[in-house]
Amino acid sequence: MVDRRRHGVLLIIAWILSAALFVFLFITYDNTKLSYSMYFPGMPLYGAMTWWFFFTIPVIGWTWGYFNDLKDSIEPVARKASDEKQK
Repeated sequence: MVDRRRHGVLLIIAWILSAALFVFLFITYDNTKLSYSMYFPGMPLYGAMTWWFFFTIPVIGWTWGYFNDLKDSIEPVARKASDEKQK
């Protein structure tokens, strides 16, 4: 597995690509000739957004795992014996 810094950079790149793909598909398929074409790659806007979502699902999972790893990497601080006696 890659280290945390590289993982974060790759995650940011994946989200930028996902956003760029979303904008590209929206511009390309929103009420254009391509969205009404019966030939490849003609599809309505909701079809194009479905393909975008298929790309984005793993990125969402990867982001979830990244933040869980960050949360789990923080070691809990041990209590001192004097703190336990005061309670």
